[in-house]
Amino acid sequence: MPNLLLSIKATLAATGIRPAQPLYVSVSGGADSIALLHLLHQTDHPCHILHLNHQLRGTDSDQDQQFVETLATQLHLPITIKRIDVAAHASQHKQSLELAGRHARHQLYRTCTDAPIALAHHADDQLETFLLRLTRGAGTSGLSGMQPIQSLDNFTLLRPLLNHPKADLIQWLQQQQLPWREDATNTDPAHTRNRIRHHIIPLLQQELNPNLLSTITRTMTLLSDEDHWLEQQARTYTAQTVATAPKSLQRRWIRHWLHQQQIDDIPFETVEQIMQALQQPDGTRHCDINAAFVVRIEYGIPTLQPRNDLSPPPEWTLTQTEGTGWQPNTAHGIGILPAHASISLAQLNHRALHVRPPRPGDRFQPLGMQGHRKLQDILTDQKVPLAQRNQMPVVCCEDEIVWLPGYAIAHHWRLANQHAPALHLHLVKNQ
Repeated sequence: MPNLLLSIKATLAATGIRPAQPLYVSVSGGADSIALLHLLHQTDHPCHILHLNHQLRGTDSDQDQQFVETLATQLHLPITIKRIDVAAHASQHKQSLELAGRHARHQLYRTCTDAPIALAHHADDQLETFLLRLTRGAGTSGLSGMQPIQSLDNFTLLRPLLNHPKADLIQWLQQQQLPWREDATNTDPAHTRNRIRHHIIPLLQQELNPNLLSTITRTMTLLSDEDHWLEQQARTYTAQTVATAPKSLQRRWIRHWLHQQQIDDIPFETVEQIMQALQQPDGTRHCDINAAFVVRIEYGIPTLQPRNDLSPPPEWTLTQTEGTGWQPNTAHGIGILPAHASISLAQLNHRALHVRPPRPGDRFQPLGMQGHRKLQDILTDQKVPLAQRNQMPVVCCEDEIVWLPGYAIAHHWRLANQHAPALHLHLVKNQ
C-alpha cells in the first residue's frame, strides 16, 4: 500500500497549498472522510471540521453527528455543524435529493471563504462519476472527472485522495485501528450510484477489464489535460464576443458563465438553446433555465434575468422654455439623457406635455419621414434591448408622441424656420 501521508502532502503542495495553511475538512463520519481527517491532522495544517447533518436517516444521522463531535473533542479541533432538512428542501424546490444535498453543502461551504475545504473523494468515486456521466451524456469536462482543486462561489475545494482507491483508505484505517461510521444507504440499490458501485463495476471488471479503475483513471487524466487547455481558450471570450467562438468553446463559456452565477444544474438542451440564440444578431430571445431564472439574449449578448423582473420606469423632469428657432441638439443616442430638442410652440397651442415610457401600439413619425412607424420597430432598429425599453422616455402631447429624446422630434412638430416661435425642451432623469 502506498504511503498515504506522503501522497496527501505531495498533492496539497502540487495544488498550491502553502505549508501550515489552515484547512477546513468536510467530515461525514464515513470511512473516507475519517481517513482524510486523521491524515490531515498528521500534517502541519491546522484543521477545522465541517459536518452537515442532512436529516435523511433519522437517529442514524444524529448519531453520525455525535460521532464527529466526539472525534473533534478527542483531536482538540474546532468544529462547525449545520443541520438542514434536505428532503424538505428538495420537495420545496422540486429537486432531487442529490441536488438538494449538494446545494445544502455549498450553502455551508460559502461561509468558509477564509480557507480551502478538503473533501474525501477518492479514485472509486472518480470511476463511478465517469460511468454515471457517460450513461447520461457528457463532454470532455464531465468525463475528465473531479479535480484536485476547484474554485466555486468564492470558496475553494480540495480533493487530496483522488489518486487512491477506497480499499487503501479502509486498509489504512484498520492498520491505525481507527473507527468510522457505516451509512446503510450506501448499499441501497434504489440509488443509481450504488448500483454502479456494487453491480456495474464488478461486472465490467469481471467480463471486460480487471484493471478497470487504473484504465479509466488514465483516460480521465488525458481528458482532464485537454479539457484544461480548452477551458482556458473559452475564457478568453466575453459576453460580447462569445458568439464568434467555435461551438465547442461556446458551450464551455456558457456553462462557466452560468456556474459563476450559481446555476449548477445545466441540461445539454439548455446550453444548445442558448448557443443557437447567440447566433441571432437581431431581436430578443429567452431561454428557460429553471423556475427562478431565464437567459435573455438581446442582439447576440446574453444576460441572466430573474423571471418577471421588470423594473419600474424611472421618473423624469422636463424643462420647457419659450423662444424662437431651434437650439443645437447634442444628443448622444436614443434614450440617453440629458437630451435637448426644440418643437413648434404654435403646434402645442396651449396644451400640456408629459413624459412616459413606451406603450404597446405606440406609433411615431420621425422628423423627415413620410408616414408613421411602430415605436417598437424603431427601438429594434436602434438595438435597444427589450429589458431596457420600459426605462425609455417618450414626450407626448395628449396621445401623440412629440419627441423621442436622443433620436428625433415628430415631423408635424418641426419649426418652419429659425424665427418661428419655439418651445425648447430639456429632459433629465431624476436621481
